[in-house]
Amino acid sequence: MTLPVAPNPCIEKLLTRTSLAGAFMGPPAPDDAQLEMILGAAQRAADHRRVRPWRFFVVRPEHYEAFFDRLAAAATRVQGDPARYEMNRDKYRLTARAPLLIVAAAKIDPNHKTRPIEQTFAAAGATQLVLSAAHALGFAGFLFSGDGVFDEAFKAGFGLGPADHLIGFVCLGTAAGPGKPGPSAEQSIREGLAATVKQWTP
Repeated sequence: MTLPVAPNPCIEKLLTRTSLAGAFMGPPAPDDAQLEMILGAAQRAADHRRVRPWRFFVVRPEHYEAFFDRLAAAATRVQGDPARYEMNRDKYRLTARAPLLIVAAAKIDPNHKTRPIEQTFAAAGATQLVLSAAHALGFAGFLFSGDGVFDEAFKAGFGLGPADHLIGFVCLGTAAGPGKPGPSAEQSIREGLAATVKQWTP
């Protein structure tokens, strides 16, 4: 399979979206109007019974040091090895090159008729729309997580409880380098279709 020479521009953006680690990003980040569009796109996620279980927390660079300190501490608690704190912190220092960070979470209502797992799926879908909308506007995006997302104390800092989930952290910015080598869009699509799509028959 090859991508069409002149595809529909909306489909082209979906077919060509890729991830670029925050270590390879620089300014500018989306401005406030662009960020509203990006997070607005997330509101169109498939959402059974309109629960809106997604939550997004925007973290600005002036708060990165405190944020990554807490995230590294959270990862270290989950790992159970205090000696790993500096290793975790160094990893996040690379991510801090991204000029904007969005924390994506699923706020689950366990008493709602929509099952918790369906609410989680909806929040994950909304997070993917953030990445797709950012790409459509010409920005680089990257989703990372790590052990810290499972730390209850860190989750509580966002008003999340044991039933809720931290999906991950979305880095947004402008590409400042090629990133790590990877397959082309054509190769990814071709191999992905072969590996993941089957025709169902009764």
